[in-house]
Amino acid sequence: MLNNKSSLKRRLQIVELVRKRGEVSVDELSQAFDVSSVTIRSDLNYLEQQRYLLRSLGKARYLTQKAGENIFVSTSDAATRKTSEMVVARLAAERVGDSEAVMLGAGEIVHKMVPFLADRANLSLLVQDVSVAQTVQRFLHCEVLLTGGQLEHGSTAMTGPDAEATVGRRSIDLCVLQASGLDRDGNLLTADSALARVARAAHRAAKRTMVVAFQPALDERRGEVFASANEIDTLLIDDGIDPPTIETVERQGLQLQRRDTGILEFGVS
Repeated sequence: MLNNKSSLKRRLQIVELVRKRGEVSVDELSQAFDVSSVTIRSDLNYLEQQRYLLRSLGKARYLTQKAGENIFVSTSDAATRKTSEMVVARLAAERVGDSEAVMLGAGEIVHKMVPFLADRANLSLLVQDVSVAQTVQRFLHCEVLLTGGQLEHGSTAMTGPDAEATVGRRSIDLCVLQASGLDRDGNLLTADSALARVARAAHRAAKRTMVVAFQPALDERRGEVFASANEIDTLLIDDGIDPPTIETVERQGLQLQRRDTGILEFGVS
């Protein structure tokens, strides 16, 4: 019997099974996953809507995908994205302990973590983004340092050799970084090379690395690598990602540990 931990996991396995066989009947899938045919039909309806399978006469046929297409990801409106990012931020903040030295990288989700840290005692924060530092001053009473460095036009995130050197000299218990994408080798990506260099420095200096993201694009070409998924401790993302992205993360040794309020948490076993 195949593993059936969740509907998301089952749907991922259904896609893989149909891809390998080319065509599978509802009855075969029902037996393979030990669920009712009604449940399987619901799964197939969802997968057909997402353009991964075609249904015909009680069977499911694999639908060849275009390279880089995120078939499980629907276009999210601003309100949905805002809500998902807030939940990711809250869960990320829960993993910050009292008296820790924490590096906060650039990104909207990282910024949204700050109010959730208000009850932590004796925090020491190293902050890359000027706007994040301002929010820290509003909500927290703790030591806060800026990385320093240069501000590119229109950006509030500090980058450059000075920022990289500051991060590299600090003793960091946990760094929190935001990813924009993930390539098929399991590398985590950020928007540009300057941000990636600071993120790499933080990752090397930190005892633990946690990465947050909202629907990171798989095989995204418009980004720079800052770490491999097999080098980090925790990845928190919304559940709007596609099965190949989940598989890519799990191949790097991170296990899907929890699914809470639409959020997927991957961590070292």
